[in-house]
Amino acid sequence: LAEGETPESMIRRVMAGMDVQFYETLDTAFVCDCSRERTEKALISIGKKDLQEMIDDGEPVEVNCRFCQKQYVFTPEDLKVLLAKAVR
Repeated sequence: LAEGETPESMIRRVMAGMDVQFYETLDTAFVCDCSRERTEKALISIGKKDLQEMIDDGEPVEVNCRFCQKQYVFTPEDLKVLLAKAVR
């Protein structure tokens, strides 16, 4: 790709001698599907004990997506709501 080849040209090269037909092409792009809701679920999954420790610290918790670098901030009050939803 860095040399200007397209996915189609690479496939044609690899499949040389075969009858290759492309029926559809799609533009590619990096799209992160993170969201506050998914981040909340991740926090809930760590369990009541760890959530309670974060609440007891009294400081906001920052969670950063490692793919798109989006930052989600949860206040101790936000964490209390999540604690109520945690199972263990």
